[in-house]
Amino acid sequence: MRSTTKIIGALLVCTGLWAGQAAAAPECVWPDDKTLEAILPVATDHGSHASGVVFAPNRVLTAAHAIEGAEKFFVRVDEGFRSATLVLIDRANDLAVLAVDTHDITPVPLAASQPSQSQMVWAVGFPKAQGKTTSSGVFQRNRAGALHTSAPIDSGQSGGGLLTCDHGTYQLLGMLRGYGAYLSGDRYVKLQNHSVSVAAATIQRFIGSYQ
Repeated sequence: MRSTTKIIGALLVCTGLWAGQAAAAPECVWPDDKTLEAILPVATDHGSHASGVVFAPNRVLTAAHAIEGAEKFFVRVDEGFRSATLVLIDRANDLAVLAVDTHDITPVPLAASQPSQSQMVWAVGFPKAQGKTTSSGVFQRNRAGALHTSAPIDSGQSGGGLLTCDHGTYQLLGMLRGYGAYLSGDRYVKLQNHSVSVAAATIQRFIGSYQ
């Protein structure tokens, strides 16, 4: 059985009006199991481990830097790793697409709108090749297509999903790329609550250019 570690943060409840009457909209509290199922472990023949997101049937998005230099690629679907084929790569934007049989996993749709300040987000991936971890945070800023949030991540979560929610529907706001760090002497120190992701708009242009 897969384990999921939850790093609890603030909770957001979406409410709205329907048919002229006050009605509770679906809650945006924590990504549901069906959405989380689309975040998968990725591995290569040179020993690197990363994360990936099913964004279309039999297609997994991951970070280009995580699979760089490899000749064979693997994605864990269900309880075992399956051989995958690299079909697209954009090193400049750190994006790659693997083709693999994702069985009946429901893809996560790309977010169509731009994030707003302090919008709730969830970062999902597999840190250090361990169990799936979900952390919460808020969107902070967009710097040239790089989404900065307060959702913490660790090594191995590159290629994972930065999720957002709209009236109970979870969407892919971005792909996790790395965490923030600062230079202290001759070494970098990781920022505890900071992650950077490739924006959904960049992902859409990347995918669309090959369709």
